[in-house]
Amino acid sequence: MKIVYDNETDSIYVEFSNDKIIESEEIKTDVIVDYNRNDEIVSVEVLNVKNNPHEINIPTVLKSA
Repeated sequence: MKIVYDNETDSIYVEFSNDKIIESEEIKTDVIVDYNRNDEIVSVEVLNVKNNPHEINIPTVLKSA
């Protein structure tokens, strides 16, 4: 797992695998989940982290996918 914060875009990117992203879905405002060809989660991106704090339960996100 890899977690990266981008200060310029004020976003956090959590990568669970390096599989090719086939589809992306905004599951709630400013929370984007990326999927591989098997509909498995590849990554989660959270936008506007400082300006609009989010509460995200990653295990719940992973279960709902």
